[in-house]
Amino acid sequence: MFDAPAGLVEDKESGPFREICILPFPLDDALLQGETKELCLYEERFHKLFEKAINEHGGVVAMGLLAPPSGILQSMPLCEIESFQKMEGNTGFGTNYSILATIRSVGRGNLMSIDEEDENKEFLTGWCTEMSDDESQSDGKTASGRDIMKLGNELADKLEHVFSSIIILETRLEQQEEYVEIDEEVSEATLRRMLLEAELEDDDDEDDEDDDDDDDASFSGDGMRAAFEHALKQARASDYQGYRISMSQSDKDNNLRSVQELSALSWAYFSPELFEDNLSFRLRAIEVTDLIDRLKLALVMSMKHRSKLKEVLKSRDSNDDP
Repeated sequence: MFDAPAGLVEDKESGPFREICILPFPLDDALLQGETKELCLYEERFHKLFEKAINEHGGVVAMGLLAPPSGILQSMPLCEIESFQKMEGNTGFGTNYSILATIRSVGRGNLMSIDEEDENKEFLTGWCTEMSDDESQSDGKTASGRDIMKLGNELADKLEHVFSSIIILETRLEQQEEYVEIDEEVSEATLRRMLLEAELEDDDDEDDEDDDDDDDASFSGDGMRAAFEHALKQARASDYQGYRISMSQSDKDNNLRSVQELSALSWAYFSPELFEDNLSFRLRAIEVTDLIDRLKLALVMSMKHRSKLKEVLKSRDSNDDP
């Protein structure tokens, strides 16, 4: 807790102001909950920023996402310094050591002010309020009166269905590319037969995990599923938000996901390991403070990616026609 600077008036809803050290990053380096990034700090100004964050801010820094020419985005990932070590040696930046550090995104901050008064300060600091989801209310209802747990689980089921279909499409594309490499003159009928065989192999894969052909055919799908499970695990482990929505006995009997699980899911689907060209969705997710809206955003992103895959497959099929 820090005394707010002159001119800033605290809002009870947004919470108290906190001073924060700000490290500049390009937009595509933005981290979402649970994601990590390795840094190498050479310059003295970043060494001083690092020491201040460790000594005065509990090892927490903000990612200042640069958006030229407007400046820094107001919504910032808040990251915990997980580990670090100093490496002795001339860096070429006027320092005799560098700092290797790993940071992990554990929250979000709303930038309220940047310190610009101290001209002697070499690094950037500012004041922010912590951002959290609005689903901390005890009644567990959306603004329209719908049950957050049930609606969230419905969206999670839809996301799982779309994601499973994406895995199938990705696998088909990969197999199609392999077949074309084997025989560029393969006929359309042969190609369709191969794809049908691959689908049947995918169905049999659950019953015969030792079949080498099945393992090869589902490699892409297995990789995507593993990447998603890893992102989900990291998002869940890095969730420091307090929740007041509890599961009723009927929710447990119906095997509904908890609000913590839904929150982790809402972050995991934005993993850069899953979908290409999802930067705009990732940046939007940082700003969203409604769990249901973030699940909907993930669903829109997934459906857009699925449509793109279908168009690629359709285009390739039409190109193969005589």
